[in-house]
Amino acid sequence: MKRWPRGFSYIAIVPFLASLVLCGFLISMAIIGRADIQKLQIEQLILEKDIRINEVISRLLYKTQALAAIVVQGDGDVKNFDQIAPIIMADDPVILNVILAPDGIVSKVYPLYGNETAIGWNFFGEGEGNVEAIAARDSGSLFMGGPFNVTQGGQVLVGRLPVYISTPDEARKFWGLVSVTLKFPRILEDIGLETFAARGFAYELWRINPDTGEKQVISYNYDYAKPKSRFAERQINILNAEWFLKVWPVYTWYNHAENWIFIVVGFFICFLVLFVIQNNFELRQMKSFFEKMAEIDPVTCIYNRRYLDENLKRVIGSLSRSDGTLSLLMIDVDLFKNYNDAYGHSKGDICLRTIADVLSKSLLRADDFVTRYGGEEFVVVLPNVNENGARMVADRLLDSIRGRGIPHEASSVANYITISIGVTTGTVLHTYTGDNYIQRADKALYMSKQDGRDRYTFLPL
Repeated sequence: MKRWPRGFSYIAIVPFLASLVLCGFLISMAIIGRADIQKLQIEQLILEKDIRINEVISRLLYKTQALAAIVVQGDGDVKNFDQIAPIIMADDPVILNVILAPDGIVSKVYPLYGNETAIGWNFFGEGEGNVEAIAARDSGSLFMGGPFNVTQGGQVLVGRLPVYISTPDEARKFWGLVSVTLKFPRILEDIGLETFAARGFAYELWRINPDTGEKQVISYNYDYAKPKSRFAERQINILNAEWFLKVWPVYTWYNHAENWIFIVVGFFICFLVLFVIQNNFELRQMKSFFEKMAEIDPVTCIYNRRYLDENLKRVIGSLSRSDGTLSLLMIDVDLFKNYNDAYGHSKGDICLRTIADVLSKSLLRADDFVTRYGGEEFVVVLPNVNENGARMVADRLLDSIRGRGIPHEASSVANYITISIGVTTGTVLHTYTGDNYIQRADKALYMSKQDGRDRYTFLPL
């Protein structure tokens, strides 16, 4: 019998090569599966940081609403600004200053020391960061800007909110802007981006600079590892601003010792098959968990707006084929800002969870569902429910929240938490979208607030 040099038999070569190919295939699948699991871990971590970035920055920049309220109460004249501003900045060392800018011109800054150069700055003129100020004025909404350089030195993030006041001859007049300035990159310390490095990932947080139209890197940790092809990236929307978070693994497959162990053990086919099956199971389990997590609001633990958008489209598509009826309730917690101011944001989150639990338990049919729409707003969807049924559900929700008796001493409606509801019902047509129902219910909700809150208003679609 002929043999290869060094004693290999011709007959042994074929099964050896076949087993080698099979082992190589199975090992490759194991490594790819591990990479897929790692990518899902990255996506989950990105989602957590998305939520954390919004929590930290939004909580601080929403303090512009307190400044706006002061301006409105004084009909544009803020005489006690130096007494109120320290209260707004209290216990938040990351806040650099708060600003009043009538007609966009900075007139008052607290603290003034170190910020003298900001006096007289025109938010609507030429200057870095002013594009967001103009956008805030034009949209009437709170806009986050930055990071950008300031005349005092260094970089900042800012939130600018347009303020409107009532005048005898005009129903609503633009007064100017109020602004909260945050220290950068100090604000990032509260977000915990160092977690990526601890988990073996590199990251890049970036945006498109509205002043230049070019990419601006906000923060990164990839001095030792440039972006790889297997990365995950997510758009982060923060107060009308768009950031992007890109994350990728620092090490490739051959940097992991366990992969070499897989190669050695790979010759034992039964153990390798078991490993592949286990990897695939973990991959499906993590993917299912991630998909479910993406549809759950982290504060209230009920469905979020993404779930509402997707399932409302599905419900409308189904009901339009049978001329079914759809009812939708838009719910707002009365004077919830006062609750947060009086009890703190932690108690506010607990209150929202309690309200979400009460609303969920008040829905008696399996097809009905409640979602958190945003902030203190909730939406209830009632497929195949007519006007009378929708009214009954609205009354039940009002009574359930009242009966829960959550204390709210800062409310002018009652000494406990109450809600206002907008209700709409209509026969579903194929031309309808979820926005048709939401806009109608939102209008009814506005009427409930105007009529004194703690009630519902019905408007047919």
